[in-house]
Amino acid sequence: MSHINSAKHDNREQECSNQDHVSVNQEYTNKQSMEQYEQLKTQFTQLLNTAHENEEKLQRFEKIEFKLMAAESIEQLFSILSDDYVQLFKLETCCLLLEDKDSSLQRLIPESAQAEHQQFLSLLNQPHDLQQFEHLTNTITTGVYEPQIHQWLLNTSSVQNIQSIAIMPLARHGQKIGVFCCASADNTRFKAHEACDFLQRLSYILSVCIENALNLERLKLSTLTDVLTQVHNRRFFDERLPEELSRRDRLLTAISCLFLDIDHFKSVNDTYGHGVGDDVLRQVAQRIQTALRTQDILARYGGEEFAVLLPDTDNEEALMVGQRIIVEVNKNPIYISETIVLTITLSAGLSTIESNNNSHNIIEVGSQLVSSADQALYKAKEQGRNRVINTGLLIIDEEERSYLQNHSF
Repeated sequence: MSHINSAKHDNREQECSNQDHVSVNQEYTNKQSMEQYEQLKTQFTQLLNTAHENEEKLQRFEKIEFKLMAAESIEQLFSILSDDYVQLFKLETCCLLLEDKDSSLQRLIPESAQAEHQQFLSLLNQPHDLQQFEHLTNTITTGVYEPQIHQWLLNTSSVQNIQSIAIMPLARHGQKIGVFCCASADNTRFKAHEACDFLQRLSYILSVCIENALNLERLKLSTLTDVLTQVHNRRFFDERLPEELSRRDRLLTAISCLFLDIDHFKSVNDTYGHGVGDDVLRQVAQRIQTALRTQDILARYGGEEFAVLLPDTDNEEALMVGQRIIVEVNKNPIYISETIVLTITLSAGLSTIESNNNSHNIIEVGSQLVSSADQALYKAKEQGRNRVINTGLLIIDEEERSYLQNHSF
């Protein structure tokens, strides 16, 4: 009997032990499940946060992209990138570099846009810069900013503490046209080998927008260019004159105007025909352009008459420019053919405005500047041609308008 009782006791102990073991296993399993749950929960939260971040990032990119596609000029495009993009993505700076081997973009992009965005825009036309540009990879690069490698891509003179960089090549029709660079003070902002889907999309859209903006500038330029001589036309001159006068008022500088007319041009047409006259106009325009400075503005005003606007140029310096043009045009005969070689001269009239008072009507001031130069041109014709007549300094004052000293060459 006692043996049976002992066996029952042992069985109960075994059952209790088994139950305890099951309980421990269950607790362990529950603990593992809880840990796995917390891990899954953490991963889900991270994925959710990443999804939210990507959604916000996509919204920011779309906002910039819509602005870029709606830009109505190259200036507006530059402002969106240099201001809006930097602020929206909290960057230190960004820079746009465009390949400009033949300096055509330098002539195409308005000077005002180049001056306003000189910290942002670089036109690559120097051999060393072009060589570095050619060596850039055609894929997007992100990673740590290394001054010895990346400094030439950024204007870092006014920016400190750059830690990471994104380099986005811009290409159209299989040709690399430029590169857009973004820099951040956060060393984790642009990680190496990180997915660049958003940047790739921006790179493509930006390439298209830049091409469209440049084509628009070409279209504008074609309407402001004289077809025969390929210098600016009168419409361009008339639009640029008030802009330069407003600039003169802001900077309190002088501005001068030259009116030029080919001497005896009618006899060229009458004797040799209008085809020869066209050749003369083309070659004279080229010679005038050669004698001018970068900032000077040449336009064919009408017929055989040209006008030159000389910003930031006082009367004495403008007279030297006029004299240089006269010499450049008539120092060598104009070769048309073996049987037609012509000696061509110019007559010129000069006027200058230098005023510290910016309260005058821009249209009125421009009209006086042009008309006084035109009147001086007629005097040059009357006094024998092949010379510059200088009306001197045209003083614009609320109570008086007078002309000072006359010079001829």
